[in-house]
Amino acid sequence: MHTNSKALMVGLAAAMLMAFAVGSASARNFSTSNQQIRSTFRSIEFSAEGLGTDRCDLTLEGSFHGRTMAKVPNSLIGYITRVSTANCTLTTSILSLPWHMRYVSFTGTLPNITLESIKIPFFFLWGTLGFLCLAEPAIEFYFLREAAGRFIGVDAIALLSFPTRSGGGFGCPSSTGSFRAPNNGTLTLLGTSNAITVTLI
Repeated sequence: MHTNSKALMVGLAAAMLMAFAVGSASARNFSTSNQQIRSTFRSIEFSAEGLGTDRCDLTLEGSFHGRTMAKVPNSLIGYITRVSTANCTLTTSILSLPWHMRYVSFTGTLPNITLESIKIPFFFLWGTLGFLCLAEPAIEFYFLREAAGRFIGVDAIALLSFPTRSGGGFGCPSSTGSFRAPNNGTLTLLGTSNAITVTLI
């Protein structure tokens, strides 16, 4: 009788472990509370040799393609359709909207992820004294997530490259520069101050 009880307990434990493993493995997608998004940054910085450092307030608006997205690197998950800058120290002009949002990776142990990384390549003109240089960054935005699932901030960092068609121009850098957000940005539902949450399904 004792042997049978012990075998039953071992079987139950194994079944519970298998169920947990299947539940974790089946979480292949992210689910967001909203598709329409707005992200704001205070005093982002663009830097390159010869141009110095440009500081701007930046607002991005757009949407995810759906309420769910697969954890597939480089998959297209949405678009940024409106960009605005303010308080720039140099001349900055945004080009080639919409910008594509592509999923990169996540950080943490499923199901408790702490960060989701999204890449947004785009072009912009940047310069001073009448000379504008074409910059081509592919910025990685890091959406910071708390345990309850709410996005609590957005960090951003990138290298700037200057394509040969503009980098060789007078007054334009021929090397790379940098883009960074010294202060975390915010991510909210478009048109409101409501936070956006992300869960695994």
